Amino acid sequence: MSDHNEKHQHEGQEHHHFILPERTAVAVGLALLVLTGVTVWVAGIDFGRLNFTIALLIAVVKASLVGLVFMGLKYDRKENGLIFVTSFLFLAIFIALTATDLLFRGDVYVKGPLVAASGKSQFKKPWISTTELVAKGKTLYEQQCVACHGAQGRGDGPAGAGLNPKPRNLTAAEGWKNGHKATGIFKTLTQGLNQMPVFSSLSTDDRWSLTQYVLSMGPAAEKDTAADFAALKIDPTKDDGGAGAGEESKSIPVEVAIDLLAVPEQKAQR
Repeated sequence: MSDHNEKHQHEGQEHHHFILPERTAVAVGLALLVLTGVTVWVAGIDFGRLNFTIALLIAVVKASLVGLVFMGLKYDRKENGLIFVTSFLFLAIFIALTATDLLFRGDVYVKGPLVAASGKSQFKKPWISTTELVAKGKTLYEQQCVACHGAQGRGDGPAGAGLNPKPRNLTAAEGWKNGHKATGIFKTLTQGLNQMPVFSSLSTDDRWSLTQYVLSMGPAAEKDTAADFAALKIDPTKDDGGAGAGEESKSIPVEVAIDLLAVPEQKAQR
């Protein structure tokens, strides 16, 4: 009976169980710890557009070590290793196609003169804080900004944890590149700044409301100068939000802009 069972077990393909040497396990474990330290160290350095690429390369090396050694793919059947490598190939193709779209489509947002700032406003002088503006801005902030800047505006939102540099602490008075003033924050919302995305798709009033709420979270704002208003093409003596002579906003909806980009150039010029 025993001989019969042994014969039955050896019929067909034999299965080999590889025992991972302790020395190899320790070496790979130490390598993973070192790579984790490198990941933390690299996270504190701004490599610009290379941030994502470097982080991805380190993650691929760590995943490969785990898969090949600890998961046993290095010692497993060849077809299983082929399936594993092929999955990375498809991932690389996906990333390449996505990068081609994101990196070479051109800048969709206009970062020149603030055309969108010239639109009429329902507020007479929205660069002057009011209870209504702050209340409206609070609602918009909770919808648009909390994820990165945090509920209290300290730059500790969950979505900002992996960003470098970190989102601005809106409660601090120092370090505002466009100035801690209404026109400076409005400019940042309209044009964007470094990792700060463009919010020019929001209406003029929405951007002013967000501006006033952001200012309410920190110390007293700096005073806007005539040069600040001129840079935004705003006439602060007008009661129509500074548009002057009732000029309508020259901005167009995002959907329309995308449609124009998608059609042939000759059609877009009609």
